Amino acid sequence: MDPTTKGAIIGACATAVGAVIAWLGARAQAKAALKAVQVQVRAQRLDGLWQMRRAAYADFLDTIEVIRTQIGLTLGHANHQGGGSSAAELLDARERLLGSTSDMYHKCTLLSLSVTAAEAASARRFTNTVDGVIRDVDAWIAAVASGSPEQAELSQRLDRGLLSLRDTIDRFVEEGRSYLQTVQDLAAGTGMGRPTGSNPSR
Repeated sequence: MDPTTKGAIIGACATAVGAVIAWLGARAQAKAALKAVQVQVRAQRLDGLWQMRRAAYADFLDTIEVIRTQIGLTLGHANHQGGGSSAAELLDARERLLGSTSDMYHKCTLLSLSVTAAEAASARRFTNTVDGVIRDVDAWIAAVASGSPEQAELSQRLDRGLLSLRDTIDRFVEEGRSYLQTVQDLAAGTGMGRPTGSNPSR
C-alpha cells in the first residue's frame, strides 16, 4: 500500500473515530439536558401543588376564624335578650353564623380535593366539632329565652364545647403546618420536597 493511500485510510479512520466520540458526547449532553428539564418540571409541579394546598388551607382557616368570631357575637347577643332590638340582632347574628357554616362546608370540600385523605379527614373532624358547638349554642339560647331550669347545665356543656373547639382548631392548624412543611406525600419517590423551614402561614 502506497503512503498516500495509507495516509488517506488513517485520516478517514481518525475522522470516523472523532465523529463517534463527538456523537457520544452530544448524546451524553442531551441526556443530561433532558434530566435537568425533567427535574425542573417536577420541581415546578411540586411547587404548584404546594401552592394549591396552601391556598386551600388558608381559605378554610379564614372561614374557621369567621365562625369563631360569629359564635362569640351570637352568644353576646343571647346574653342580652329581652328587647325587640336585641332579639333582632340575635336573629341576624344566628343567620350570619349559619351562612358561615355553609361556607365552611364548601371550603372543606375544596380542601379535600387538594390534600391527602388524612388531611381531609382532619378537616371533617373539625366541621363535626363546629356542628356540635352550634347545637349547644342553639340549645343554650332556647333555654335562656324560655327560662328553662336546664340553662346552667346547658351553659356548662357549651363551655366544654367551646374549649373543645379551641383545641380542635389548634390541633388542625398544627397538623396543617406539618403537612405543608414536609409535603412527603407529594414528594415521595422524587427525592424532592419543600425545605422544612418553609413557612406556610399567610
